[in-house]
Amino acid sequence: MEQNAKADQTDFLRHLFVPVYMPAILFATGEGALIPVVPLTATALGANVATSGIISGLLMIGVVIGDIPAGVIVARWGETFAMRVAAIAAIVSAVICWKAPNLAVLAAGVLMIGIASAAFNLARHTFLTVWTPLWYRARALSLLGGTTRVGYFVGPFLASPVIALAGSRSVYWLHVVACLTVLIVLWAIPDPEQILSKNKALAEAHNKGGLPSASNKPVPQTQQAAVANADSGNGANSAARKPTRHRLPIVTYFSVLIRMGTAAGILQAMRASRQVILPLWGVQLNVSESHIALIMGIAGAVDLSLFYTSGQVMDRFGRRWAAVPVLIGLSISHLLIPFATVEWGYIAVAILCSIANGLGSGIVMTLGSDLATRYAPDDMPGFLSGWRVFTDSGSAFGPLAISAMTAASSLAGAAVLMGCCGLVGAFMMQRYIPRLVGK
Repeated sequence: MEQNAKADQTDFLRHLFVPVYMPAILFATGEGALIPVVPLTATALGANVATSGIISGLLMIGVVIGDIPAGVIVARWGETFAMRVAAIAAIVSAVICWKAPNLAVLAAGVLMIGIASAAFNLARHTFLTVWTPLWYRARALSLLGGTTRVGYFVGPFLASPVIALAGSRSVYWLHVVACLTVLIVLWAIPDPEQILSKNKALAEAHNKGGLPSASNKPVPQTQQAAVANADSGNGANSAARKPTRHRLPIVTYFSVLIRMGTAAGILQAMRASRQVILPLWGVQLNVSESHIALIMGIAGAVDLSLFYTSGQVMDRFGRRWAAVPVLIGLSISHLLIPFATVEWGYIAVAILCSIANGLGSGIVMTLGSDLATRYAPDDMPGFLSGWRVFTDSGSAFGPLAISAMTAASSLAGAAVLMGCCGLVGAFMMQRYIPRLVGK
């Protein structure tokens, strides 16, 4: 029985890897390559450090702005169409950044890249919410979270030789090439929605004793489970095939989003803040730049290695067994930062932070999918767009909170305050996940 389940999982992933996970890796790789280059471009155009930081922050602001419109696109035209539009918009945006003659044009291009990223990410999230069986959902979404980690890990390594050979602005073409490859993949392969719909028809015919499957074998139980999961109210069809009127999700689902969305937003803020506070603390300890880069690279590798474990924990034991420990781990890491007064302590805190973050890969998307299934089965793109507004706002807020707290007190004070916020988020997760999600 266990072998059959593993075979079904493998078959399901085989159908999804090229149309869903591969474009995700490519898109994230291009985005990961250009993120470090944006402040360099701004500086070259005459911006000071503060202005460069603001322009870099426009990427995440663009994501927040794009979440609701992305939900409308997915609901009306489907996930695959939204991914294609997002890839085209990202190409145009990258070219605008490459040719930007001044800071205003660069800012517009960066904002557009963020909006395109919102549409692309929401489309992938909605697709897996609709088609992935509930018992396997967390593992599928943790893999999706892992693709972003892979792209952000590989992207800077690809950007480094390009900068050395052709200058920093040439890195924008890496994103162009990545998005062009995404378009080729999406146009060259069959639409995964059509594949799964076809498998649904084969499964129904086989179960009725009618037509055999194409390979004279039973249709894998994973795909039957995906269809059964959909037909029972967990996303009966793709949003493109069953359009619904798109309501303003933040208002419509406010009672759910204000509780779970706030908790998930705190988690995202903690994740984003660690990317800012750890390098800054290394600078404060007089750790060399090369050592800081190496430590962050090792921490990133630890994070990357754990992404699938999170999905296994969530599917087997429930969502809160990932969400609560992750928030507690990130909180403890932040609270320990003021005590890391030597380099080895700094390394230990960075590794602990990465372990905590890695064990929560996909948790935010999984919670969003569970809540969409329960509270908005006929309006999944709309609900998920509202959900992502809350979570992406947390990602945008984290670095800004660190800056404000540091200015008001100190970097150590900012770390302690963020750690306390994380404990509040852990309490909210512990309180609301069993009541709202049933896990």
